[in-house]
Amino acid sequence: MLQEFRVSFFLAYEYLTRGNKGISLFTIFLLTLVFLQLVFFSAILGGVTEKFDSQIIDYQTGNIIIEPKENEEYIEDYDGLLRKINAYPEVIGITARTKGAGKIEYEDREVGATILGIDPDDETTVTKIDSAIVEGDFISKLDRGEIIMGRELSGGYGALMETRSLGGLEVGDTVTMTIGPAQKDFRVKGIYTTFFFLSDSSAYINKADMDEMLGIENRAHEINIKLEPGVDEEEFRTTLQGTGINEKIMVWTEFTGIIEMITSTLSKIRDILNIIGLLVTFVIIFVVIYVNIINRRKQIGVQKAIGIDRNVIIGSFVLQAAFYAFCDIMAGFILMQYGITPATKAHPLWFPVGFVTLQVSNNEALFRGLLLFSAAIIASFIPTRRLVDKDLLELIWGG
Repeated sequence: MLQEFRVSFFLAYEYLTRGNKGISLFTIFLLTLVFLQLVFFSAILGGVTEKFDSQIIDYQTGNIIIEPKENEEYIEDYDGLLRKINAYPEVIGITARTKGAGKIEYEDREVGATILGIDPDDETTVTKIDSAIVEGDFISKLDRGEIIMGRELSGGYGALMETRSLGGLEVGDTVTMTIGPAQKDFRVKGIYTTFFFLSDSSAYINKADMDEMLGIENRAHEINIKLEPGVDEEEFRTTLQGTGINEKIMVWTEFTGIIEMITSTLSKIRDILNIIGLLVTFVIIFVVIYVNIINRRKQIGVQKAIGIDRNVIIGSFVLQAAFYAFCDIMAGFILMQYGITPATKAHPLWFPVGFVTLQVSNNEALFRGLLLFSAAIIASFIPTRRLVDKDLLELIWGG
């Protein structure tokens, strides 16, 4: 077996060194592009998914969300719960919110919206809404009768649903908010954009204003917690549950239904492109090896005539394909890891959800490489075996 491999290796080496080097280089170039296509879309999907995740954590939920007990509308006397949770070293921020589904009117337009009542100082320890202000300022703890809203409500600033917005109102304008039977005028203090349509479809007011409109005191609809980077969210939830907290405790991933739908769709598109890429690899290798063996059919016939085993001949062409695949995988991996990916970190790609950098793991790249390598081996084996199995005279005389 070892001797046969050595002979196959020798024949493959001779074919590659004495053959047309331009064709070999062009084949490697094409296969490198195919490999990059296989890895690149996965890297984009990884980057977009990570962006979605960070948008939800940074601008909507934090890492952990506590909601009222079953069949309860509010978390009662939440101040003590805030102090209890904030004592954990893993917690870097905590905030209590009240929420209302209502409508906001401006001149002759009105939009439905989720309005959140917040403690501005606490909110900035959990989310980054304050850093997303594009006009005006974030509300302060002392502000009453003022509101900030996302671009999907205000209009302008590249809003995706401009026709369903308030038509481009500006800081200083006055809007009328209605939640249930309560109605109140608010001055627009700021407009923000996170480039994430879910976050940009909300509005924020001081919790004192929201509590007044809802007719409540010392109650909250939810408590949001921001954890230190790297803290296991599931473990922290288990820790909180073990302290006797009876409220519903959830991690942020339980709020990602629409995101899972989007990423699932992108994954299916990725899988389709992967199949197309593998088919392209199969065709390229098949054609290159087929042309090569057709040009060498007499040589193959002579090799058979002098007693070289058919498996040795087949192995020599399979080794050629393996060489092409190995070279393109290495070239593509180097380009991706040390060229394209660092370039996107220095100059992120712009997507509607914000700036995205490519995220590709070595395991993912290895898996794509193995798929391409397997396609190359199969594509080389099929035409070689079919030709080698032909009659000796037919090979030599081309009958």
